Amino acid sequence: MRCLKAVVAFFTALPVGGAELDFSCIWATPYLAGLMVGGAGGAVYFLTHSPAAAYAALLLATGLHHLDGLADVGDALMVRDRERARQVLEDPRRGVGGIFAVVALFALAASARPESWLDYIVTDLYSKALALVVAAYSKPFKEGLGSLFIVSAKRQWPAALPALAVAAWLHPAAFLAATVLSLFFYVAAYKHLGGANGDLLGALLEVTRALYLATVDLSTSLINGLF
Repeated sequence: MRCLKAVVAFFTALPVGGAELDFSCIWATPYLAGLMVGGAGGAVYFLTHSPAAAYAALLLATGLHHLDGLADVGDALMVRDRERARQVLEDPRRGVGGIFAVVALFALAASARPESWLDYIVTDLYSKALALVVAAYSKPFKEGLGSLFIVSAKRQWPAALPALAVAAWLHPAAFLAATVLSLFFYVAAYKHLGGANGDLLGALLEVTRALYLATVDLSTSLINGLF
């Protein structure tokens, strides 16, 4: 029970108390934290029918934790030298790359209008499941939370497969497109930095979430246009 509480404390902004850092139940991330975070976005969309409000609620439910990682990676990608890029990754100051990444991703996700409020739950389920699988095949370039996540994911990643199967079954075209584009981003950043850390994995969570929402909207519009 303590390890499940740690998952909620780490991946959401819910006030569950000061749980100790424990990744022994990291397999539960898509099903526990994903349902909670996605549920927040879905509930707001159900009430307001506003994609921008729903995505903002989803981000707030995470405590903006991973959005900071996206901004850090955006800044690092603006620097060619690997060592300098890693230094920029740790710099709390925000540069043009980080600002652009955050604004562009928010604009993409906030303009996507899914068919149902349930798509927000599926989106977060998918993003956390994909991050778990990708982390299992990554190598950290430094010690920290990211390396602990990666070590735990290497043993527990198969538990994410049912969540990915649900996302693929509900929206196969969006699943394929979002996965390909997300992996392209991750591999490019991974090679640039020479490995992964918590910031890169957090950025992956944000990118996959926004891309899945956007491709669900696009694929639905295309299907409705054809039929």
